[in-house]
Formats: sequence, structure tokens, C-alpha cells
Amino acid sequence: MKKTLLAAAILVMSTTMAYAGPQGEPPMGPPPAGHGDRPPCCEKPGCKPPAPKVDMEKKLKLTPDQIAKAKALRMDSREQMRPIMDAIKTKTEQKEIIKHNQSLTAEAQCEQVEILNNQINELKKQAHEIRIKNERDFEALLTAKQKKELDKIKANAKKDMVKQHKDKCKSKSHKNCPPKCPPKEPPVGPME
Repeated sequence: MKKTLLAAAILVMSTTMAYAGPQGEPPMGPPPAGHGDRPPCCEKPGCKPPAPKVDMEKKLKLTPDQIAKAKALRMDSREQMRPIMDAIKTKTEQKEIIKHNQSLTAEAQCEQVEILNNQINELKKQAHEIRIKNERDFEALLTAKQKKELDKIKANAKKDMVKQHKDKCKSKSHKNCPPKCPPKEPPVGPME
């Protein structure tokens, strides 16, 4: 599952960058002195700059026709995803409001959060199905040689993701995690 999500993300990011327009100086002017080439996210000690983006069009040697079809697939997928992602965002915001609502008991908060979590999970499943379909449709555009190259890119990306996950887990502190809802107790009484 992670493999397909990663491949879809790489595809979307690389093709979006290709159509983003001319690369020029940022509209806000040059960065302040002393910042060098480091992106703003890397001001923290021990931060590593993001890995360079893979240009899928060049790596896969896509034809202009394939590029056009891939762009159409991506736009169609984006339109299908927009209402789902908006709903996830809304439900996540509702969840935060409930968590901070002091007029509700802890049990009521947990129940409402659980309902929203279930709804969010269903929406995420729908989004995942759209991503999988988009990935399959994109792979259907590719030649056998291009599919092999895509498989290599996916394998390398998966290795990098596993390594980053291990590094993140080693340095992650779990102090700020929110408390979890207590497990529900089974009903008490005679069973029929």
C-alpha cells in the first residue's frame, strides 16, 4: 500500500513540478544573508534538506502523447479527490473542536471522536482507491521498458522511505502524544 502511495506521490510531484512554470527568483526577493541554499525547513539542528525530486518524465522517457494522457489522468484524479480531501479536513477540524470542548465529558468526547475517526477512515479508503486506480491507469500508458524503470524507481523510493522511517522512529519523542480513549468495557449482564 505504501509503495503505491509513494509512487503516486512521486508521479504527481514530479509532473506538477514540470508544469509549474519558469524557475525564477522568488516573489519575495532573495533569502536573508546566511541562509545559503538551505530550505527554510532546515533551520533546526540536525535537519537534512529534502531529497531531490525525481523527474519521472525524463527517467521514464515519456512521449508527448503519454505526458498529455498522464496529465489528463492526474487532473481527473485531482477533481475526484478534492471533495474527499475537503471532507477529511472538515472532519479533522471537527475532531479538534470536540477534543477542546470542555462542556463534554471525556467519554462523550471519545465517542464523538471515534465516530469522526471512522468517517475519516472511510474517506481515506475512498481516496486510496482513487490513487490506486490512477496508478493503474498511468501504468497502462507505459511500455514494458518504462514499467521496468518505474519499478526500479519505486523500489529505490521504498528503500529510502524505510530508512527515513527508521531514522525518524529513533529520534522521535512520544511525550506530546495526546492521551488515547480508554478501551470500551464489554456489557455486563447475562448473555443469551
